[in-house]
Amino acid sequence: MNPPTVRLKDLCSAITKGTTPTSIGFDFSDSGVSFLRVQNIFGGSVNYRNGALFIGEDVHHELRRSQIFPGDVLLSIAGTIGRTGVVPANAPPLNCNQALAIIRPTEKVSRTFLRHWLESADAQSQMRGATVTGTIQNLSLSQVGGLQVPLPPLPEQRRIAAILDKADALKVKRLEAMAQLERLTQSIFIEMFGDPIANPKGWPLSDVGTLSELQGGLQVTTARKDLPLEMPYLRVANVYRGRLSLTDIKTIRVTAAEISRTTLAKGDLLIVEGHGNPNEVGRSALWTGEIAPCTHQNHIIRVRFDASKILPIYACAYLNSPTGRRHLTREGKTTSGLNTINASNVRGTPISIPPLELQHAFVKQYEAANILAKAHLAAMNVIDALFASLQHRAFRGEL
Repeated sequence: MNPPTVRLKDLCSAITKGTTPTSIGFDFSDSGVSFLRVQNIFGGSVNYRNGALFIGEDVHHELRRSQIFPGDVLLSIAGTIGRTGVVPANAPPLNCNQALAIIRPTEKVSRTFLRHWLESADAQSQMRGATVTGTIQNLSLSQVGGLQVPLPPLPEQRRIAAILDKADALKVKRLEAMAQLERLTQSIFIEMFGDPIANPKGWPLSDVGTLSELQGGLQVTTARKDLPLEMPYLRVANVYRGRLSLTDIKTIRVTAAEISRTTLAKGDLLIVEGHGNPNEVGRSALWTGEIAPCTHQNHIIRVRFDASKILPIYACAYLNSPTGRRHLTREGKTTSGLNTINASNVRGTPISIPPLELQHAFVKQYEAANILAKAHLAAMNVIDALFASLQHRAFRGEL
């Protein structure tokens, strides 16, 4: 039996959000109080030790509305919508920007239960339905407060949260295994080619534009609804660093000329042009032809390399290395909270060119590691599906 639903604001003593200090006359600091952004929130956790900015104690005092306390639940409400994390009991004073909502639950609801529900398909659907789309997606605090939360009795909330915590731990272990494989690939790259920054082997340097052809993607608009043809397309959500996620593919109406110009070919490198997290701008993955034909939206830049000069797998590894990432992050622009690069930035990205035979040797080792990565990814997809089913049953009172 479905439990009754309650508005989120009726379960909280406060729902608020932060602000960027520089927008109101304050500065960041080299140390002090950790200042959180969306990238500090992932999978129910709040990472305030790594990747946070800092503000001084005096600025933290002035920004009273966005002071974060142990037990608060944080929810991303701009750019990347729906990430959640529970602030641990031993957390120091924290603060955050306007992309994070601070949810302060009362004793009516378990924080862990609430965190799991906010990540559920039901909650995510409610958030998508309420999202305001402009330059960047946003949820208002009133929309957050209006979310309808299923509310069984507290003992049942705690039981559900404990079950979901155990299932979540399996996902974390699988993600850790995938991260280790990514580090292995990076280690192989460094061992064979040296640190790209120092370039100790003196490989000749070129730039992406000299070695490839670039193509922008298609803008997704309602004006396309009457176009004659339809085909699958890739979005930012499908392109990760060194891998693709093809479980959710959408279609777009197109013209024959657009198909000719933008259809992907095996070996094309796909580069993310815009993201709410500056560390994710420029993330790259290779298209291997799983869906044919397929195109891409305008937030992804397609790069088609001349394989007689540089192998796409080597180029992908290089652009995902700290050196390639540093260049594109530095070139990125920030507008309304969205970090972007353009085709000119990608064309100008420097890249070293080792001998082709060495690139081929790297590709063999990369592909061996990639077989393991695909197995882990397939297992992860199964775990995600089972976890989603478990969540659905839990919040319908069927566990």
